[in-house]
Amino acid sequence: MDLKGSKTEQNLKDAFSGESQANRRYLYFASKADVEGYNDVAALFRSTAEGETGHAHGHLEYLEVSGDPATGLPIGATADNLKAAVAGETHEYTDMYPGMAKTAREEGFDEIADWFETLAKAERSHANRYQKALNELD
Repeated sequence: MDLKGSKTEQNLKDAFSGESQANRRYLYFASKADVEGYNDVAALFRSTAEGETGHAHGHLEYLEVSGDPATGLPIGATADNLKAAVAGETHEYTDMYPGMAKTAREEGFDEIADWFETLAKAERSHANRYQKALNELD
């Protein structure tokens, strides 16, 4: 049975996305709770975020046979993971963030446009670092 193209593959991708976003949200919520002095709540958010990471990794493990959910490229081995990371970061700095910045600026959200443009520069740096690591594997 082939996972690629199945509804189950899409469910795994959706679940991976949801768990990944939950992890980031809970870590953000934890930092807010820290600032507000709710140390126990911050610890709860961090602990749950760690669990969500485990869930996301489980989904990703199943998805290895069909490729990176973000790029569609093969993943699993370090060289493949680096190639997928380069492709993902490259998309973010060449297409995603520039397009988002353009839209934000057109809609009058200049500060958000500046933020997106700053992130595009960071993503370019990430892509370059991953490419360098990939080159050093050979």
